Amino acid sequence: SFGYWCTDFLVIQRAMAAKDMGAARRTPILAAIPKMLFPALVIAPGMIAIAMHSMADGDFRLPAKGDGLDYDLVVPTMLSYYFPTGMLGIGLTALMASFMSGMAGNVTAFNTVFTYDIYQSYIKKDGSDRHYLNVGRWTTVFGILFSMGAAYFAAAFNNIMDVLQLVFAFVNAPLFATFLLGMFWRRTTGHAAFAGLVLGTVAAAIHHGLSLPEKAVAGIKGGWLSIQHVYPSEMAQNFWTAIWAWSTCFVITILVSLATKRTKTDDELRGLVYSLTEKIKEHDTAWWKRPAVFGTVVLLCAVVLNILFF
Repeated sequence: SFGYWCTDFLVIQRAMAAKDMGAARRTPILAAIPKMLFPALVIAPGMIAIAMHSMADGDFRLPAKGDGLDYDLVVPTMLSYYFPTGMLGIGLTALMASFMSGMAGNVTAFNTVFTYDIYQSYIKKDGSDRHYLNVGRWTTVFGILFSMGAAYFAAAFNNIMDVLQLVFAFVNAPLFATFLLGMFWRRTTGHAAFAGLVLGTVAAAIHHGLSLPEKAVAGIKGGWLSIQHVYPSEMAQNFWTAIWAWSTCFVITILVSLATKRTKTDDELRGLVYSLTEKIKEHDTAWWKRPAVFGTVVLLCAVVLNILFF
């Protein structure tokens, strides 16, 4: 979660639109508050649907799936049961709008990162604005087609959250380790960061290939190298994949940094490394608006919720 809120480009785009640095720093912290309530949004409708389905005289029935019920269709089933025709259309429109906004944001982020941070920086540095505009357009087309193909990949899993956590385990976990070291350790080198990212992702792939969720078939869900360990659920496998990816990236980045020479001076790292950056003073800001206070409260809430529902 920390890696997603603070390093995911889709979230960072929101922070870039803030009116000042204080507002930008509060963006991921404020986003963490409703994010912590997300399990309630998933669990509460499911509990209501189970109770209604089990009522002897009720006409609410969940669709069957294999030997049990299809809990992934709880929200659509409840919408069709409770909403009249007009409200049902509004409810389905709201669902589609939420899907489309997320899709548009991710495609835009993919477009921007590839065009400016990869293509312009490493492939063609002297292109015209029209050239980069065309590259961005084709990148958008590819991103949409790729996401359509990813839907077939996601269909093999029980729910979309398992797929998201699997992707985060491969991508966000090692990236978060790189960001932590880059922001708080001036000795980190570019070669070390690259090596850590690559080997962290490789570690995630190896762990995924050697493990498998319970009752799953070897293949897209894991075990494609050899089944060395079986996890009780796909989410448990995802968490351990992220742990291996983060730890490998963290350790490799440190070792390679110590073995390679620094290419940036302290002056060049000012504004990038925490210890070399002038601290923001917020004496004129109300105490309840300061990011440190917000962050402490959110962190305590996260710890309490994890203890209560461990």
